[in-house]
Amino acid sequence: MFIITLLLTLLIFGGVLLVLMWVRTPRYRLSRSNVIALLHLVLEGKATEHDWRLFSALPLRHDPFLEKIRERCMDIEEREYAGKNGGYLFSQRGLSELEVVLYELEGAA
Repeated sequence: MFIITLLLTLLIFGGVLLVLMWVRTPRYRLSRSNVIALLHLVLEGKATEHDWRLFSALPLRHDPFLEKIRERCMDIEEREYAGKNGGYLFSQRGLSELEVVLYELEGAA
C-alpha cells in the first residue's frame, strides 16, 4: 500500500511539474511589421494613446535595431507629443520626424 501511494504521489507531482513547464507566461514581442503598422496608424491619426503607451513601455531587447527605433520615438515623444489633439498624437513636426523613422524602418525590413 505504501509503494502505491508513493508512486501515485510521484506521478501526480510529475504531472503537475510537466504542466507547469509546458504552460509559460505569455510574452508580448513586437516585430518590425508591428512597429511599422503602429507608425502608419500614428501618421494617419488612427492610433490610440493606449497603442502608443504599450509601444513606449516595452523594451525591445530581442531586436537591437527596433530598440534604437523605439528610443528615437521616445525622444520625439518627449518633444512633440500632443495627446489626442485633432485625432493625432503628435504635433506636425513630430509626425514629420516619425515619418522619417518609418521610412528608415521600412527600408531596413
